[in-house]
Order: sequence, then structure tokens, then C-alpha cells
Amino acid sequence: MKLACIMVFITCLNVSASVFSQEKISLDVKKTKLARVLQIIEQQSSYHFVYSSSYVPVNKDVSITVTNTLVTDVLAAILNRTNLKYSVSEGGLIVISKNKEVPISGTVKDALGGALPGASVRVKGTGIGTSTDINGKFALNAPENAVLVVSYAGFQTREIAIGTQNSIDIVLVEDTKQLTDVVVTALGIKKERRALGYSVTQVSGETLTQARENNVANSLVGKVAGLDISSTSGGAGAATSVTIRGVSSLSQTNQPLYVINGVPMENKPVGLNNLNANGNSGSQYDNAPDFGDAVGNLNPDDIESISVLKGAAAAALYGYRAKAGVILITTKSGKGNSIEFNTNYVAEQVMDRTNWQYVYGQGANGVKPTDAAAAAQVGGSSWGARLDGSNVVQFDGVSRPYTAQKNNIEDFYRTGGTWSNTLALNKSFDGGSIRLSANDVHNTSVVPNSGLNRQSFNLVGTFNPIKRLTIDARMNYILEQAKNRPMVSDGAGNANYNVAFLPTSVSVKNLDPWKDANGNEIQYNKGNAYATNPWFAANEFVNNTKRERLISSFNARYTFDNGLFLQGRAGRDAYNDTYKNVVPSGTAYYAPGKIVEQATKFADVNVDVLIGKPFKIDEDFSITPNIGGSYRRTNITQTTNSGADFAVTGVYNILNAKNKSVAYVASEAETQSVYGTLELTYKDILYLTGSGRTDWFSTLATPGKDNKLNVVYPSISGSFVFSELWKPSFLSFGKVRAGYAVVGQATDPYQTLLTYSLRSEVLNGLPLGTISNVNIPNSALKASKASELEIGTEMRFFGDRLNLDFTWYKKISKDEITFVTTSTSTGYSGAVLNSGKIQNKGVELLLSGQVVKNKDFVWTSSLNGSYNDNKVISLADGVTSNLIATSRSGVGFLQNIPGKAASQVMAYDYKYDASGNIMLGANGAPQRGDLVAYGSAYNKWFAGWNNEFNYKGATLSFLIDGKWGGKLFSATDYYGYVFGLHQATLENREALGNTAAAYYQLSADNVSNKFVQDASFIKFRQMTLGYNFPAKMFNNKIHGLNVSLVGRNLFILMKKTDNIDPESSYNATFPGLELGGVPPVRTFGVNLSVKL
Repeated sequence: MKLACIMVFITCLNVSASVFSQEKISLDVKKTKLARVLQIIEQQSSYHFVYSSSYVPVNKDVSITVTNTLVTDVLAAILNRTNLKYSVSEGGLIVISKNKEVPISGTVKDALGGALPGASVRVKGTGIGTSTDINGKFALNAPENAVLVVSYAGFQTREIAIGTQNSIDIVLVEDTKQLTDVVVTALGIKKERRALGYSVTQVSGETLTQARENNVANSLVGKVAGLDISSTSGGAGAATSVTIRGVSSLSQTNQPLYVINGVPMENKPVGLNNLNANGNSGSQYDNAPDFGDAVGNLNPDDIESISVLKGAAAAALYGYRAKAGVILITTKSGKGNSIEFNTNYVAEQVMDRTNWQYVYGQGANGVKPTDAAAAAQVGGSSWGARLDGSNVVQFDGVSRPYTAQKNNIEDFYRTGGTWSNTLALNKSFDGGSIRLSANDVHNTSVVPNSGLNRQSFNLVGTFNPIKRLTIDARMNYILEQAKNRPMVSDGAGNANYNVAFLPTSVSVKNLDPWKDANGNEIQYNKGNAYATNPWFAANEFVNNTKRERLISSFNARYTFDNGLFLQGRAGRDAYNDTYKNVVPSGTAYYAPGKIVEQATKFADVNVDVLIGKPFKIDEDFSITPNIGGSYRRTNITQTTNSGADFAVTGVYNILNAKNKSVAYVASEAETQSVYGTLELTYKDILYLTGSGRTDWFSTLATPGKDNKLNVVYPSISGSFVFSELWKPSFLSFGKVRAGYAVVGQATDPYQTLLTYSLRSEVLNGLPLGTISNVNIPNSALKASKASELEIGTEMRFFGDRLNLDFTWYKKISKDEITFVTTSTSTGYSGAVLNSGKIQNKGVELLLSGQVVKNKDFVWTSSLNGSYNDNKVISLADGVTSNLIATSRSGVGFLQNIPGKAASQVMAYDYKYDASGNIMLGANGAPQRGDLVAYGSAYNKWFAGWNNEFNYKGATLSFLIDGKWGGKLFSATDYYGYVFGLHQATLENREALGNTAAAYYQLSADNVSNKFVQDASFIKFRQMTLGYNFPAKMFNNKIHGLNVSLVGRNLFILMKKTDNIDPESSYNATFPGLELGGVPPVRTFGVNLSVKL
């Protein structure tokens, strides 16, 4: 009987528990206090709650709608992300208690055992998180059975269940996918992508070394949406044009700010507004080499990652330097104990884009030359007779067959090559790590007697001398020597120009030898002394540059026990440049010779401090305020010694010049700034960041006037991770983001007042003084501003197999600092004004994913595209256009015009009568009509398609990119008309007879719109084929070995230009004009990478 009673009692308890566990309720509450919600559940069920209000947020608002749902499921939803748990007793009591927090510590390393400092470690579903120290160690308190989310830039994110562990060693695997989970943001701060309210694209350093470029910026072509990168035709070491989201300024630089390890780097290519008489500036008579830029000095083997901050919200903390966007470059630190060796050799081959007529040869008026003098007099003319193979006397008195010479480009340019070697040593020890690398680049240019050598040494030390103190010190020492940088644009001393326009029946091989026994140039064209023999230009002219540069930084950060941190950083970028230009003795257009020796010293010092502390308000909210300040001082001096008429022929020393002069220019600028940020985080769902920065500029100061020297730049951005609330099976991650910010741009020094300098000439024993200003100064000048709104989304689908990143933006720049052209009677080129307004709006898209993925084979593909609609809204009052640059032809221009996109390519149209008929001149050539805008030099559409195929250890990848919508004025085609080379000059040539040359010259001068070309193209940009040898093949003594075949700029899939490459602009600061540049080059070679 007792046993039966016990059995009945136990059965009743089981039935009771079962009944309780199956109870269901319906709720529909909006923003109702948690305590009230629990009461409603008690009223609708047999449950009763037991809890303490000391740890249960009874006043928390709850919104939930359920119908006929298990009570246990309802509780799970309500208490989700609260760090609370519940248990149900047999009597229907529900006890709500706090999850116990346990201390967790550990390390984060890579596959080779190297520590990963700065890795993000957070507790999933909470605001709890930290980052690893210099040794990859971390420590935090986490709820029992929590999940840690560990991420690091360039590595796959891992989720690790803590379980009962108190110590965890975590190994992250490198990830080459484009959308990394951790990115570097403004001030060098690493953040999780989910927290960002703006668009940032990060490119790993590994992708920059697969198929190298001499300028590392060119390696980003086609890889980042919204980034427009165009190499220039200046040969090895030439500058690169980089614009982000369109034209950001009407008269000042459109190049972004580069920041290396948190230290800003000046990167202004020589071009527009250049005051150096030895550089190109957009003048009709530009005739100088491209001097390169600062970013081109960097060794890609030393780069860990590049982050592109596209919009104002992303770059706002850089204030007055952020208007054109920011590119953050993070260099490598020491990891583990290893040796890395990379060697790369590529051959370089020019591609001939010309397609001249080969029906008529050298001569004039349809007649062949009859003697050497006649041939030399028409040395640049292809207005001769039909090519018939007969022997004709040429400029040197030698008779040669009158036949087509179609290989002049191939015969003049040689096969070039670049060999790059990098050796890096990594050493880690308790309390720090060191990385030392050395790189040597040797380039033999395709241009004869031209090349580039560069040596760079990089030393990085990261130390943790005492607990909570981290020190990061870096030095990058660079030596660069460029031999005979080729001239671009005009023909004097320009080998590229003169070989391109040789008459169709003259072989460039016959222009060698290029000088006589006395060292004088052997002219092929005595009708134009400035048509320099290309061999003489390449082998006798001197355009050598040298650079010695040191980029250094020191960063110290101390974190107190309560999380408060104090960071101080100082950086200096300094270089000494020398340039030597020699017009040699015996040059046809100036036989006595000339020399210029120029020395430039540049020093840019940046110092900043930052203090901040994260605060945890409760389990859901955290807030992090930061406040800081920065100081910048820039000093530039330039001394130019010029000489003419060498006393001793062939001795190219400034002291050998009979007539000498010296010029000296000095510039100083200072900026002081304060800034702050406030970051608010709600769980893993909502992130909100606000910032403000104020800059004070010395360049806006005017003695005797109380100018407003400061400008305030605010920003706000937010990210909402909706995938934490909506979790369909196909969605891995989803967020929407939005940001608004104001950024700006200051001005160069000495624009607010008259400045004076001394000349080398003397009067009565005293040096003459002169006004230095090129433009009329403006004492009321202020910094320009740009406000930008951007909205976007990021989503990942099907277990991260497919990724989508979309952005819409609109940016308006106002108070533009412009140089408005004035009458020459003023004595100035223009006036400095705050005038003009410009707008950019557009969209950016990145689609990436793994198309095929199995055990042995992975196909990863990414497609990025962007569209930018640019418009000049206004210029100065009464100004209908603003000249930017002029083609050497004198009939093509770049102008800014209100209502149209910036940098309009201008050319002359036909002249029409009242009935719309083309009006002709006396000789039948069309008359000149209006100067008409034919479109912007900047493209509107951009796209890049990258594919990578991995099969076991083998990798095949290729990149195709394209641009559409831009215009280019072809001075090459203009001179093709003038010299009788262009195929269009075949039309009616016989009928025109001896007036053909004059007819086509007038046609070219009067109606130049025929030379405006569509610069759209699609290029097969890059291809690599490689194999990663497994470490086990070498008994793990070699940790990594990769051998790759590489090709770059292999061929064009589509172009609309004739006789030129669509990327032929000769200067990085004003695309849209081309002439006399080095032809495009394709490269192919091999790359070897070894890790020991």
C-alpha cells in the first residue's frame, strides 16, 4: 500500500510538471515594464516568479506579440541578451537569477604562432569586449557558457564557446576575402565592420604583391568601388591620379590624404598651381618630366592593409585634410619568429596604340624629297608622294627605299624589366616584437637610358615594457634614384613625342647615330629645331632625380585598470629631393646648353594625443567618449640654380655655366586642432558615433586683421544590425548604416597677403626685390567646406557565401578656394577667391561570394561598381567659366563651367550659317565656330571584376576593370592631322594636291572637336597563376613557399580611342589632356615568396 501511494504521488508530480511545461499564453504588449509583463504571465498561467529587483531590470520596456506560445519560449525571448537565466521548479515557481560571470583569459595567434596584437575579443550578444595586448593576450569577465567572438583584420572571425574553460588559446586563419570583419578606421583605430556607420573598404597587403606596380597605388585599380585610379604616361616612377567619389575641389588638389600608421603623409604630385618652373602645371607649353609622388615610394611587401575611407563621415576626424577622402596604410609589425623573402621579376613591353596611314611618305606638297637638305627641311612631314618602294634620299644623304616603316615604336623602345627583392626578419619575445625589412627595386625602363632604383629599410618595434603600456616605434628609410625621367607633352627634348610622329617612310633606326664627331645633334628635321632626335633626347639629355626620405613615428598608449587610456603619437615625414636637368651642348634648339640643379627640403611634423574610456551603463548599453588634439607644422625650402652657355662643352656642372642665376623659395604652415568622439553601443544591434573637430590655420592669418582662423567639422553616423532581430535562414548578417559629416580643405601659405622675395639680379650692388604672389591675395580667405550624407547596407547570405555592400551618397562642397583668371594688365595670373560650389552624388556596389566551394576547389568572385554624377553648381559672380589647363595644340582646353560636370574638355565646333550649314573658308577648310564643352575628363562609371580559383595548392586569378563616360582631348591626333599621319588625312589628298597640308592644318585648328575622344575602356588588367607548396614537403622547416606567374595590363577588351591609350593623360592633377607620353606598358614575369 505504501509503495502504491508513493507511485501515485510521483506520477502526480510528473503530470504536474508536464502540465506546467506545456502551458501556453498569448501576449501583445508595447513598451511595457518587465515587472508588469511578468504579472500578466502569472495571471494567464499557473506560474509564479521569484526574483530580486537588484539585478532584474524591472523597469525595462518590453514589446512582444505572441499567440498561443509556450511560456518557456516567451521567457526565452524576453530575457534574451539580459545576462539573466531562469529555472522552473516542480511547483510552478520560476526563479530568475543572474548568470554567473567568470574570468576568462587567453591568447590570440596566427597559424604560425605569431601574436596578433589589437585583435577584438567580445562576448556575443553583449557589450562586453576587449582587445589583445602586444603579446596577443586578453582578459575579461564573461557569463558562464558564453560565446566569444574573436576577429582581426585579414583573418577569419571565430566564435568560441567558453564552456567551463578559464583559459583559451585561439588561433585565427588568414582570410583573403574582401569583406574582412575588422577594419582600420580614422586615427588608426580598429573597429568591427558591424559598428561602422559609413563605407570603408579594406584591401589586404597580400593582394598588392601578386602582380606588382612600380607605384603601389596602381595596384588598387579595379578593387575598390568609388575609387578612380589612373596612372600617367610619365614612365617608371610616375605619379598616379587617385580620386574618391569624384572631383572634390575646383582649383585645389583632388588627391586623397594618405595616412601611414596614423601619421598623415603629404602627397601632392607636381601639376596644377605648381610654382616650380621646372614642372608641368597645365600650361600650353608644358615640357617637363613627371616627378612622381610620395605614395609611390612605399614598398608593398611592408604593407599589412590599406583602408579606403570614402565618405566624409569616415574621414571627418581628419578635418581640413579629409575633403578628398582618406587612404589609411597600415604597415606590418613583427609576428612570431620568422624570415620572409620575396623576389619578383617582370619584363616590360610597350604597346603601340598608333594606327597611322601608310599610303604616303615623307615629303611636302605630294612630292618626295630630292636631296638631303630637302629631306631634312621636311623631316617631320608625311605630306609626300605615295609610297612606292623606290630609293629616296633621306636627311643624312643616304638613299633608302620609300616604304612604310610600321615598327618605329617597337624599334625605339626596348624590353624593360623590374626586379624587386625584399627580406624581412621577424622576432617576438616576452614583452615585444621587432620586424626589420630591406627592399631593393631595380627598374630598367622601356625608354632607352632611363630607369629607377629604390632601396628602402623598415624597422618596426612594438614593446610592452610595463603592464598596460604599449609602445610602437617605426622608421622607414627610403633612397630613390631616377635616371633620365622622360619628358612629356611638348616635343623639345622629348623622345616619346618625336618617335611617335616620325614620317611614315623614316625608320627610327636610321636616326642612330644621333650626334656628330663634335657632339652636335644630328637633326632629322631641320624645319623645326625643337623636333629633337629621339636618340639624342634619350641618351644626351639629363633629367635625373634623387630622393632621401625618412618616415618615422612613435606611439605610446597606457591603459589604466578602469579602462581609461591615454595615447600620444608623434610622426615626421621628411625628404630631400634633388633634380638635375641638362639641355646638352650641341642641342639643335640651344647649342650652348643649359643646366638646372634644384634642391628641395620637405619636413612635415604631426603630433597628437587621445584620451578615452569605455563605460558600461548596464548589460545592454555602453558608451565610449574620446577627446584629443593634434599639431602639424610643415616646412618647405627649394633652391634652384640655373645656368646657360657651358664654357667647356660636355661638362655638365653649374659652375661651368657662363650665365647663372639662383632662386629660393621657403614656405611654412601650422595647424592646431582639437577633436572628440562619442560612441554609443546597444547590445550587438545598434551603434551610434558622433564626432567634432576644430582646426586653426596659420595660412588664413593676415597681419593686422582679426580673421576667423578656425573651422568646425561635425559628424554623426550609425549602424543598425537588423540580423540580430530578424533571422531568416538565408541571411547570415545584415545591417543598415547612415552617416552625415562636414569636412574641409585649407589653402597653401601666403594667399592672404602680399609676399616678397629677392632675385639673383643686382642693381647698384643690391639684389632686386619682387612680389612673389602669382595671384591677387585675399585677406578674407577662409577654408572650404564639404557636407556629405551617405546611406548604405551590408548583407551576407547563405552562410557568408554571398556578400552585398551598397552605398548612396551626396556631397556638396562650397566656399571653394579658386584661382579666377584676371586680365594680364593686373600683373597677376588670377585672383584667390572663396567662390564656387560643386556637387557629387552617386552609388557604390560590391558583390562578392564563393561561387563554388568544396573540399578541394573554391571559386571566389567579386564585382564592384560605382557611378558618380558630378556638377559644378556655381563659380564666382560674373564668371561663366574657369580655365584649368590648355593642350599644347592650343585648340583643346579643360574648363569648369556652371551646370556641367567638372573639368569639361573644350574644343572648337564648326561654324554654321543661319540655315545650319557648315561654313567654309576660301581654301575649302571649315571655319572656326564656338568653343564647346564635350564632357568631363572624369569618368562616371567604374567597375572591377575579380576572380580567384583555388584547387588544392594551385591558384588562378584574374582582374578585369573598366571605366565609362570620360572624355580625352587627343593632341596626338591633332598633330597626326598636322603632320599628315592620321588616316583621316587620306581623304581627298590627291584632289587637294599641294594644298592638302594647309587644308588639314586649318581643319585641325578651326574644328578641334574631332580630337575629343571617348575615354571609355575595358581592360584585362591582371592575371596570376601560382602554387602554394605545403609545409610538410619541407618537414615544416619552410612554413610557406609560393611560386606565381604574373601578368599586368595584358590587353584591352574594349576602347574607343584611336592612336592613343584611353589612360594617356600626362599629368596626375588634370586628366583629360595627353601628348608625348611613354606608351602603355604590359608586364609579365614570376614571383617567389618564401617564409621560414
